[in-house]
Amino acid sequence: MKPGRLLALSSLGLAFSIALAGMPSAQEAQQPPAQFGPRANKQQVQGQAPQGQQPAPKVDLIAENGKWKVQCETPPVPEGQKPIRQCGMVQSTQSEKNPKATLTLVLAKTQTAEKSIINMRVITPIGVFLPTGVALEIDGTAVGRVPFNRCLPQVCMAIAEASPETLEKLKKGKDANFIIYEAPGIGLPMKLSLSGFTASLSALEKN
Repeated sequence: MKPGRLLALSSLGLAFSIALAGMPSAQEAQQPPAQFGPRANKQQVQGQAPQGQQPAPKVDLIAENGKWKVQCETPPVPEGQKPIRQCGMVQSTQSEKNPKATLTLVLAKTQTAEKSIINMRVITPIGVFLPTGVALEIDGTAVGRVPFNRCLPQVCMAIAEASPETLEKLKKGKDANFIIYEAPGIGLPMKLSLSGFTASLSALEKN
């Protein structure tokens, strides 16, 4: 299996990914994921939010199936510009091996000039080992890797297009296991439930 075979890299804007990173609840939406690893900042690990952090946009819950939430928001735009409503299906989890290591998966629909695609955005705390990317397993079977696209002060993001084959496996699967790495050979499994995935994806496509 070659990395990226089932999950092709996609260049996307950042604003929606960051806004969705904390969308499991309105309060959590205003707090970035905690750091882990040797570069973790002690104040951040203790839950202190960085100074000057902007409040999160208002989020509307469209559907909830299992542990998946389909949510939409309209980010603020400069005066005179038309706001664009953006939606995504979201689930967050944390590592059983290291509670400070969290992961949020966002699937968002994007319309290109040629077709409509589903983008997969894996949002992790900083401190991850970037060259390895994020490995994806579905019910114990390796599917592919999502390459890291970039890091910001509080999070790192792996962004890819979810191929039709990968979406079908997610629909039929029971659990998805995303593995991030703190160092070469030191993987942290992050399990997400696929219960309600199909219904949530359908709700996302309608919005």
